[in-house]
Amino acid sequence: MLIVLCVGALLWRGPAIARRGDSPYGTLPAGALVSWIAFQTFVNVGMTVGLVPIVGVPLPFVSYGGSATVAGLVAIGLLQAVHRTRAMEP
Repeated sequence: MLIVLCVGALLWRGPAIARRGDSPYGTLPAGALVSWIAFQTFVNVGMTVGLVPIVGVPLPFVSYGGSATVAGLVAIGLLQAVHRTRAMEP
């Protein structure tokens, strides 16, 4: 349950970061990355509960696998870069 709450906090904060982007070059990728993490989370939770068929979508930041973990961490790094770029402007 704690993991779902943490991902929920990320999905709550991510669109705010995307909206505050200073250019479309930051806003569009930030929104796409949040949508990607949301899709993976909803599909994985849906598979666990039994609402959707079982496919090989990992839960972001939790499921075992090197490439999925690295891709998720790169996505978080890009979100932080968009947030940091906006925060540094006067």
